[in-house]
Amino acid sequence: MQLLLGGVAGLTTVSAATAADLPVKAKAVEYVKVCSAYGAGYFYIPGTDTCLKLGGFVRFDTYVNAVGTFSPAINSVAAAAFNGPGAATLGYPFRDADDPQYLTRTRAVFETDARTNTDYGTLRSYLRFGSNWDSEQSPGSTAGANLFFDRAFIQFAGFTFGYTSSMFDPYKDFMMTIPMATSMAKTTLLAYTAEFGNGFSASLSLEDAANRATGVQMSGSTAQPVNNVSSTTTGLSYTNFMAGQDAPDIIANLRVEQAWGSAQVSGALHQVGVMDPLYVSGLTGVDSSSTWGYALGAFLEVNLPVLAKGDSIFFQANYAKGGAYYLGLSSSDQVRAVSVGRINLSQLPNGALAANGAFYTVADAVATSAYGDYELTSGWAVQGQFRHFWTPSVRSALLVDYVAYEVPQNTVAAYNFNMWQLGVNTIWSPVKNLDIGAELLYTKLDGSVPLGNYSSVSNTANGAAQASLVGGSTDVWSGGVRVQRNF
Repeated sequence: MQLLLGGVAGLTTVSAATAADLPVKAKAVEYVKVCSAYGAGYFYIPGTDTCLKLGGFVRFDTYVNAVGTFSPAINSVAAAAFNGPGAATLGYPFRDADDPQYLTRTRAVFETDARTNTDYGTLRSYLRFGSNWDSEQSPGSTAGANLFFDRAFIQFAGFTFGYTSSMFDPYKDFMMTIPMATSMAKTTLLAYTAEFGNGFSASLSLEDAANRATGVQMSGSTAQPVNNVSSTTTGLSYTNFMAGQDAPDIIANLRVEQAWGSAQVSGALHQVGVMDPLYVSGLTGVDSSSTWGYALGAFLEVNLPVLAKGDSIFFQANYAKGGAYYLGLSSSDQVRAVSVGRINLSQLPNGALAANGAFYTVADAVATSAYGDYELTSGWAVQGQFRHFWTPSVRSALLVDYVAYEVPQNTVAAYNFNMWQLGVNTIWSPVKNLDIGAELLYTKLDGSVPLGNYSSVSNTANGAAQASLVGGSTDVWSGGVRVQRNF
């Protein structure tokens, strides 16, 4: 009996050992699969039917007489180019030895694009953001980093919700800078796009008016001149009497994209709200009035493969009344300009201060009397750009643009000006997704009056009058170099 039990125990031990050696069925592993439905670079998020694409770039820039994205140091958007880190205190638009002649920036951008096929078409969500390291973040500041937000939107069944490029703009640019004479803006919007086939489409968009509004230039009281441009240690500025927004901008476009190129016509309605100044209601902001401005735009691009693969030329023209940002003037797609100009300062042998250059305000509406009457400003802009590939890895672009800003004939609050630019760049791509380039840009600003003290305002500190420089003409050579790696 003991012998039998011992044999059974031995067999049990052998069986257990053998079972332990048998392979255990592993849990299924989900591998990342390529998604080819939306082009190269997409993959399925494991466990879902959503396709995701990751991308971005790392960029190094050096700007000469410029700031931001090669924005020439000639407008309020380029404020970091004025009032440098030393002892001087004069800000924009004053330029002197205290100001930097060049700035550097390193930018890193990350983007995600998620798409899912549904019964209503593609459901898409897009996000793009990044960070800069600037040698001078703002006038008088030291080097540092800052985060920035570029785009975030959802598209579904023809609708677009979120923050992205305005439906008014074709958003086309071969230059490193954004030309001064082009409408190129990002904004918060709710839009619907209808596709008609054969490359034709139309969009209707409601866009946040705050992203397009510039300002309303008026006097604050009967004691102040209506010109109302004051000079302080922080620079020149005017009091903005723009009222709070009541309605979004209403934008529509019609677009075609085919093998020969593309074309677009667009229109916009923009409400201009004006606060009653102190001398009308007794308390600024209590009462207001409004009127509607508008803008019209046209765009045409023609591909030129007969010259070289990738070659093309395009033209853009805009007209605006009561919507100055639709003309451009800011060389930025996220920041509006409320003035343009550059006043160079120097000291004469006798110790006097000499100033030459230009300064002009930019507003959607200006005062036409000293008692709260106002009218809308107007203007037009046109630009052309041509891109040519000398070889598959070397390309150049040429820019010519012109913008005219006009105030009503009976205004006493501002002056007319025009601006034109001529620019060229060359970019070498020694390997795929790597660009090494340089750009040179000439900007000329010319106005209707010489630079002078056309009015003065009370200095609240000591009661004395301060000069209010307005008018003049100036120019600036700007540009820089860029190295960018896309991924």
